[in-house]
Amino acid sequence: MRLLNRPLALLLAVALAGAAVILIVEVIAHALHVGPAIAPWHVWYRWAHRTRWDALVVKVWSVILIIIGAVILAAELRPPRVSRLRLRSADATDAAVTRSGLAGTLRGAAAGVDGITGAAVKIRRTSARVTARSAARGRAAADTLRDPVTEAVRGRLADLDLRHPPRLRVRVITRSR
Repeated sequence: MRLLNRPLALLLAVALAGAAVILIVEVIAHALHVGPAIAPWHVWYRWAHRTRWDALVVKVWSVILIIIGAVILAAELRPPRVSRLRLRSADATDAAVTRSGLAGTLRGAAAGVDGITGAAVKIRRTSARVTARSAARGRAAADTLRDPVTEAVRGRLADLDLRHPPRLRVRVITRSR
């Protein structure tokens, strides 16, 4: 949702500025006894004057606006995506590694194991998923590489000394034909 905040704020600002310009034009037109210049606000005023608060149309629009507000509020209250994982430090230094940096170092650790040709890493809020590609074709040969890859990646995580290390899931897949 954070990605949408700026465009939505721009749209809201443009809409409010447009409404302010229309209001200014309408006030000037009313002061000059010209009548509605842009918006037929007299019609809207008469409709609002004769419509009661408990009318069906008011209830329906109230429910629609409450639902829209609740959806926007829920989207905004969701915790932001963690972009930096903090490291432990003995002093007051604030050190961290980015998610992409952590993914790169874990990818390098997995690819450094003999028999592994490459790896893909996904870092989530509390977990890291490593999918290593084996040079071997057989499933049994790929299964024997799972423990060395896990140890290499776990050792790299231990070397980083993260404050809250992610749960590690390692999978070794075989080479396709």
